[in-house]
Amino acid sequence: MIRGVLLFLLFAGPSLAVEGAELAVYSDNGVGAWEDGIVAFEQFLDWKGITHERVLPYDVNTVELSDYYEAIYFPGGDADYYDAAINHNGIRHIKDLVSGGGGYIGICAGAEFACDKLVWDGWVIDYPLDFFAGRAVGPIDAIAIWPSYAMTTLTMNSANPINQFEPDSEVMLYYGGCAMYPDAGMTFDIVATFDAHNDDNAIINFHHGDGRVLLIAPHPEIEEDSDRDNTDVAQELDDAGSDWPFLWSAVDWLLGDPITSPPGTSVGDEPQTGIGNTISRIASYPNPFSSSTIIRYTVAETSLLQLEIYTLTGRLVRRLMHEVKAPGEYSMTWDGKDDARRLVSSGMYFYVLRASDGESVSRRVVFLK
Repeated sequence: MIRGVLLFLLFAGPSLAVEGAELAVYSDNGVGAWEDGIVAFEQFLDWKGITHERVLPYDVNTVELSDYYEAIYFPGGDADYYDAAINHNGIRHIKDLVSGGGGYIGICAGAEFACDKLVWDGWVIDYPLDFFAGRAVGPIDAIAIWPSYAMTTLTMNSANPINQFEPDSEVMLYYGGCAMYPDAGMTFDIVATFDAHNDDNAIINFHHGDGRVLLIAPHPEIEEDSDRDNTDVAQELDDAGSDWPFLWSAVDWLLGDPITSPPGTSVGDEPQTGIGNTISRIASYPNPFSSSTIIRYTVAETSLLQLEIYTLTGRLVRRLMHEVKAPGEYSMTWDGKDDARRLVSSGMYFYVLRASDGESVSRRVVFLK
């Protein structure tokens, strides 16, 4: 009876204010989605400089996600609740987002929800999203008997582009995740395997339509021996270093961006967005913004630079700058107006910095009236 009431509330609403960001973070106010996994991942996104916005089941079921987001994140928790809360329209919205060029990242239950079937303690559950034609099987008692958790060692596949800056192995938190087994004909790439469980698939990635799917059984979002994830989960454990650099490269891949070298693992490190020979750094703050945002960039070599604002469809909105810049750090303010000095509509835009040597870098920014 209690679960029935909770599911009714999930179907009926309420809704969050959908404004748009690079990444939608699925939440159901703690009914099925694991709040610690949400908070930790949001802290990581802030560290990386990725804009994000929480969405509730009602939002997923009623909003064309591809109009507002580039990817969606489903956290750990209970995939059964996701299945109950997301109706056929919501499934279509998620699929349209990904097949149209967006991304889906699922951790633990979020990964299970993206599989055709979950086999949990012998029970077989069929899920409708079906990004991964195969089974997620768990829990893995050889690592930790549910509901216990433990650190576990993964072997990282050096041939996968996501791992180009990774060591050969990582130690991550296991908390009830599943190994993933494909059906015949399913094409995917292995990112990492469980050392303690027959070298079975722990993290996988693949393309779906024009988009990308990343499924992660363990919990790289959790910082066990650091408080920068803003949670107390597994603080008594030591993961022998941060897993956020792995997520750094993984999210680059998820968003279809060049995979950049992650920063160091100490708490005080700032993201380093090294790009090319001429443009070595670019970012904007605040993002989202309502009055103005400052675009800061670093030039490594003297060049004729051009900074422009575009809509998501590629229409030029504003040319902010076209001039020669010597090596150094610079900034430019955009006030949310087009070349005719009219306020643009609320939504997501690109700012593009081009150098005379052909180098070009784009980043996303969200304007809110």
